[in-house]
Amino acid sequence: MSKVAIIGYSFRFPLTDTASFWDDLLNSRNLVTTVEPGRWSADVFHHPGKTHPGTSYTFAAGSLGDVSGFDADFFGISPREAALMDPQHRLLLELSWETLENAGVKPSSLSGSRCGVFIGIASTDYSYRLADDLAAIDAYTATGNTASTAANRLSYFLNLRGPSMIIDTACSSSLVAFHQACRSIISGESTQALVGGVSLHLHPYGFIIFSKASMLSKRGRCRVFDESADGYVRSEGGGLFFIKDYAQAVADGDPILAVVAHSAINTDGHKSGFTVPNYQAQAELLAETYAQAGITPTEIDYIEAHGTGTAVGDPIETRALGESLGQRRPPDDPLLIGSVKSNLGHLEAASGVAGLVKALHCIRHRTVPATIGIESPNPHIRFDEWNLKVVTQNRPLRQAGTLTIGVNSFGFGGANAHVILQSNENPAERIPKTRKSRVLPFMLSASSTGGLKAAVKDFSAFLQDSPASALYDITYTAAFRREWLEHRAVVFGASARSSGRRATEVR
Repeated sequence: MSKVAIIGYSFRFPLTDTASFWDDLLNSRNLVTTVEPGRWSADVFHHPGKTHPGTSYTFAAGSLGDVSGFDADFFGISPREAALMDPQHRLLLELSWETLENAGVKPSSLSGSRCGVFIGIASTDYSYRLADDLAAIDAYTATGNTASTAANRLSYFLNLRGPSMIIDTACSSSLVAFHQACRSIISGESTQALVGGVSLHLHPYGFIIFSKASMLSKRGRCRVFDESADGYVRSEGGGLFFIKDYAQAVADGDPILAVVAHSAINTDGHKSGFTVPNYQAQAELLAETYAQAGITPTEIDYIEAHGTGTAVGDPIETRALGESLGQRRPPDDPLLIGSVKSNLGHLEAASGVAGLVKALHCIRHRTVPATIGIESPNPHIRFDEWNLKVVTQNRPLRQAGTLTIGVNSFGFGGANAHVILQSNENPAERIPKTRKSRVLPFMLSASSTGGLKAAVKDFSAFLQDSPASALYDITYTAAFRREWLEHRAVVFGASARSSGRRATEVR
């Protein structure tokens, strides 16, 4: 069976970053606050009454803060065009470059290739803002706000010739996009792919419609699997992954962060209500996905559930997990489950990104962080009968052997998705070499002098926190696996710390 490798990724989540995300999870941080004040006047659109017209009873949210900043010149975009471009599209451009560099892939090396782009996106908030001021609309409005261009823009900028599409299945969008990207690679349609999702809060419309539907938590927390669960908290963020055929990744010497053992999607069909999940459809998908992957329920180490903290969704999802997987394990070995939404809130179309990023960290550190906020387990979830156990304290996983982690997702229209990740237990053999201490060149580049100074500052901090053994890998990657842009600097040093200190001297 063909498999896919994840070799790089980048993300933006509320109140955290790449350096602190794992520690934030281990320290059980609640990363939910409120909508960034500059987005709109909360006083105008807030009212505690659900039926009050044109208002939302909550603006609790996971927020990225100010999202207006964008280096348009770096991406060859004029300031006028950038101003009318949905910030979600701008963020995806930034993430695409970061993801490729984190994967050790020069963006220019993909030019003309059959690299696919698959983006989960649902929000059109920026269009609503422009509709509030029709005089602001000009020739760039269509290309800057049409959903399809969220993916097409990446293909255009990087000159990618593979499939380029957006997928909107509501909250399962980014995980469905991930599945489609994997299928495209396995079928040979794409040689590799950039895949992920994005969701930003740029207009009060989304809060108002979900408030009227009583989907949002009045307490402002995703109380996942808890008796007090009263809805979810909207959060924003996004992320991209760079994936390719596993055998090709091994041959190319790529850093394999995890192996995609299998993925699958289906739809609920007719059910008791249009927005009510169908546990039978979810259970069928879960059972079939693991059977097709040749993985037994006893081999699963952990499931990152969709787990939004809704009174209806949580019991249905856990029943599906229990009847398809949990009950097929020994009674003394319940299936471990949890949800990162307890920390971040619900990123909606980008929620699958958050689940995958957490799963990658769990695989890397062989630990599952606690799902927080559980005080009294939801009595409608039959944990013992379904043989499930929520991870409520940081829990180490097996320290040897293949880890298997599933990521689950579903949308309120009935689109279900599941992805199985496994640890890479066959890394390329590396023969340790004894090297004499020598001065090595560390190369930096940027598209502008200001960008170069920012790069120097970032890399200085990175180098000074890096172990001495990493210096050769860092210098090699900087010289041969990163793009050489117009403005450049070279720092010489015999250790990571000394190189970091010297980087701060670059002007």
